[in-house]
Amino acid sequence: MNKTRMILSATGLIAVGYLGANLNWIHPSTKADVPTVEALKGVSHPTLHSNVAYALSLDRGFADLVKKVTPGVVNISTYVRQSRPPMYGGPGGPGGMYNDDLFRRFFEEFFGGRMGPQGPNGQMPYGDNDDGDDDGQPPMPPQHRASPGMKTVPLALGSGFVIDADEGLILTNYHVIDGADEVKVQFSEDDPDQVPTEIIGRDPELDVALLKVKTQKKKLTAIPLGDSDKIDVGEYVIAIGNPFNYGHTVSHGILSAKGRKNPNFRLGRYLQTDASINPGNSGGPLVNMRGEVIGINNAIDARAHGIGFAIPINLVKGVLAQLKTKGSVTRGYLGVSAATLKPELAKQLKLDPNLRGVIVSDVMHGQPADKAGLKPYDVITTVNGQKVADAQDLTAKITSVPVGNTVTLNYVRHGQEKTAKVAVGTRPVNGIAAQQGRSGRATPQDGRTISVDDYGFRAQEMSAQTANSVGIPLDQPRGVIVVDLSYGGPAAAAGLNRGDVILDVAGKSVKSVTDLQKALKNTKGNSIVLRVKRYDQTGSAFVSVVVLNKG
Repeated sequence: MNKTRMILSATGLIAVGYLGANLNWIHPSTKADVPTVEALKGVSHPTLHSNVAYALSLDRGFADLVKKVTPGVVNISTYVRQSRPPMYGGPGGPGGMYNDDLFRRFFEEFFGGRMGPQGPNGQMPYGDNDDGDDDGQPPMPPQHRASPGMKTVPLALGSGFVIDADEGLILTNYHVIDGADEVKVQFSEDDPDQVPTEIIGRDPELDVALLKVKTQKKKLTAIPLGDSDKIDVGEYVIAIGNPFNYGHTVSHGILSAKGRKNPNFRLGRYLQTDASINPGNSGGPLVNMRGEVIGINNAIDARAHGIGFAIPINLVKGVLAQLKTKGSVTRGYLGVSAATLKPELAKQLKLDPNLRGVIVSDVMHGQPADKAGLKPYDVITTVNGQKVADAQDLTAKITSVPVGNTVTLNYVRHGQEKTAKVAVGTRPVNGIAAQQGRSGRATPQDGRTISVDDYGFRAQEMSAQTANSVGIPLDQPRGVIVVDLSYGGPAAAAGLNRGDVILDVAGKSVKSVTDLQKALKNTKGNSIVLRVKRYDQTGSAFVSVVVLNKG
């Protein structure tokens, strides 16, 4: 074997040995035969030097990147005044870590119960709880322990990151600071001081908030914002935050997927990563290998390991100017409820089965779409010439349009293509006061009832008592409400719910049991199309189109 081949073989052994030492891909007995990097540094060969440099870079791992980015990450602590108790816990309770929404969502879904002052089912989740013992878990730091003499008590913990060092601007999740009277940040574990901040911008829908450091005793380090559209699935990423109040913690993984849907995130689609994201990481950065923020860590899937979600940073960049100058965000609004058009529904409406778009299920009176002449069952196919993939895509396209601007909608009505010019309105702030006494099931009281056996449901003319039992505001128009479903029947399989208010059958208005009977009698074939109004747990209403097949 000549000298060149010997050098290249040795270099190959270095790489294999490095991987073997770390991944156990090589039998232990062969490790002693692998030359070290240091032993070959003096060999004069360009290929060897290149591979030695690569091996040395692997040895550093993510260290250089972490050293560059970590100074821009902050731990966030929020507090409320004692006269107004925190959402969970209170003076003497476990404090802020357990009040992070991501943490609560995790435990509520995983354990099937709400988090209270003592954690799930009345037990401390873990950690020292001031009872004098040492259970091997990190104690809450002194400044997070509430006492009767304190003016404020802890509310939540989270993470954030500096985006403007000169102005002291910090981005985090809205749910981290929601309800706080005071917000303080800590820049490192070496410096225990908590610096007061001011909340200068809130965006509950996107779940982001903008903070400003009140006093700057030292120069801050900002992390540059990247381009979340350009990152590819499979690229390495790191997440930095304050999980479980351990302080600055780094985890790494890859970008697992882009464009992940979530019903609670209607303004866009999540980035998915297998980098560990835990309670307390909320608001921290998801960073690419160039040291740029490509997402804000926001949610986890409680059913699995290695499934975390981040808000794409490009969505955040689109609202930063409004957060900074106005303190809030206004978004475009059509005033429609819409759902993705499925082939089965297209067939029922006698539309081209290859038609793609969203079907309008409801048009709000007096809103832009209503003024432009749109009606239920219209199918919106494009916005300003761009195809609409689904309902979430329509929302994202419209909310990105400045209020007052005009958009061109192409839509299909009864098989005919039409165009409408719509002056975009202002999207209302979400949230209606929750209705009390919601049971999730309507119990027939005093209205006329009809049993629709072919489709497996019963409906009733809505009374005030029935409306209240399922959380429908009493000022809403009365109609016909679904009160029972056959187990495994067609209606249940199609997604009809108890408490759904039937608005029409195949476009024929339904305001009474008699109307429903007539509409069903005049429907031909083995399927019917219902347009129903449905209320969520906050009392907010939305309209859906449901296709039922006879059993």
